[in-house]
Amino acid sequence: MRFFISSDIKKNRTLYFAVLFFMVFSFLFWLSSWLHFYAKYTFSYEGLVKYFFTDPEYPERISISQLSEDLHVSLFLHSFILLVLFSLFNLVAKDSKLKSFSVVLVFSLATFYILSDLLIYFLNQPAFVWLKFASFIIYQTSFIIVWLYTLFKILNAKPPSNSSLRLLVFLFSIFSLIFFLSNFLNFYSKMGLNPEGIRNYYLGNPQLFIKKKTFEGVFKVFYPHLLAMSIYCLTLAHLLPFAGLRQKTGFYLGILLFTFSSIDNLSSILILYTSSGMAELKLLSFICFHLIAFYCCLVLLRASVKKGEFPALYV
Repeated sequence: MRFFISSDIKKNRTLYFAVLFFMVFSFLFWLSSWLHFYAKYTFSYEGLVKYFFTDPEYPERISISQLSEDLHVSLFLHSFILLVLFSLFNLVAKDSKLKSFSVVLVFSLATFYILSDLLIYFLNQPAFVWLKFASFIIYQTSFIIVWLYTLFKILNAKPPSNSSLRLLVFLFSIFSLIFFLSNFLNFYSKMGLNPEGIRNYYLGNPQLFIKKKTFEGVFKVFYPHLLAMSIYCLTLAHLLPFAGLRQKTGFYLGILLFTFSSIDNLSSILILYTSSGMAELKLLSFICFHLIAFYCCLVLLRASVKKGEFPALYV
């Protein structure tokens, strides 16, 4: 995304139309969010209670495993669409205070909307399901306002300000750290943090009434993660020079991010068709990837709160 934040998109016709296509698809994503919310919860109190507590007369909470999986997906999707949208918004908005306020507001609303699932789960009171509905409406409204403003101002794009970029990187790093925590929660709730739990999850265990995973089921997870994790690793590695990290260090960190994320993803299939010892490989790659990505986010956080220019901002 260097071209979004360090050049004039009007001078690059290919980039200009790519930006317009992104705006179209992000609008379709926004529309789909309403359909997704309706299909999952409906727009009624009864529907929300049914999702989180099954039956109002016989309350049974949704599993933490399901919630952590939803958090895992939502944090990834919304962090990236907001990162790109606000990179464009940063080009067209002139008032630095408006940009900073908008970035903080929308990222905060998105965070509260996504984490409201956990809030409802731990409060364990059906009345609090309205938090999900209210946070969804407010977040989606703020999103479309920023989207409309960006769309109508895109022809008058101006060079970005350093302060807004700094804030955007800071909030993306915060989202990433929350994403790591949700990913650990998702992994632990399904498999635990030990090889035996991983083997049971994929190969099954009759004594624990756990069915063996099918190739179709594993591949449905493997396939989208090929793209999702490559985009995430690319973004992290791409932002590291902005934090003043040496190119050689950033290069090796990027290689490690791609390597361990790929092994983690591929090992799920290998466990089914090769040695069960691949469970150790999956656990090792999962931990290594998150430790390296966590370190990268801390580097970005440190750079975003330091005074001065991002060293590679206009290179």
